[in-house]
Amino acid sequence: MPSDPLWRHVFRRLQERVRSGRKEEETAACKLLQKVPIFQELSGRELHKIEEMLYGPRDWHAGEAVINQGDPGMGMYIVVSGQVRIVQMGDDGFEKQLATLTRGNFFGAQALVDESPRPASAYALQPCSLLVFCRPDLLELIDSNLPLALKIVEGLAQAISTDLLEVIEKLSEQLRDSERLLKGARRAGSIQ
Repeated sequence: MPSDPLWRHVFRRLQERVRSGRKEEETAACKLLQKVPIFQELSGRELHKIEEMLYGPRDWHAGEAVINQGDPGMGMYIVVSGQVRIVQMGDDGFEKQLATLTRGNFFGAQALVDESPRPASAYALQPCSLLVFCRPDLLELIDSNLPLALKIVEGLAQAISTDLLEVIEKLSEQLRDSERLLKGARRAGSIQ
């Protein structure tokens, strides 16, 4: 995504030309955005405003990397069509599949908060089309429309909180499983 103000302006103008002639009625992108938890509390007008800020949709071929683990985050991705596989390379050198995402799912939302390295990679599992909402656009929205930006940030906080609670539950389950295995090994005399 372009970070240079000139290129951002050029891309914005191109998007305006593509969208010229559209009314504020619900478009396919707005209908999709309504299903994304971060944007669920937005009105039709607010969704239309966000739609104008999106990049894409952009197409990826099956097997193509969308984002790579360790790269700096620039924005979040919303699946328009196809499937995306989220994977993480473990310390043991093996890849672990975290999720398979389909239409209406999103990933990379943490990049809207900061530019920390991506914790996982995303690959097109099959040909897919994605929309991108970039951090600089959210920051611009904070300057130009604070009430709308606050709704998005609140939705973002809820989504990140939900994800964190799911991770905590999975870790707790793994800990319980490990404790059961350890107790079983001690009973069998394998471990002191």
